[in-house]
Amino acid sequence: MSRIMITCPETGKPIYTGMNFDWPAIEPCVVQQGSLTCPRCGQVHEWRDREVFPEEDGGEA
Repeated sequence: MSRIMITCPETGKPIYTGMNFDWPAIEPCVVQQGSLTCPRCGQVHEWRDREVFPEEDGGEA
């Protein structure tokens, strides 16, 4: 499983969106947009599908 990540525009560090997917099987329509309060800078970041990237979480679904 992969964790769905975005990059904090303030710090440039990766942020976990709270979503996990089997990345090769993910469909483009599944993750289109979202928002979250950044644990790194405290601001609310809105993101779109083109801004996400996978990070292996090392777990099993």
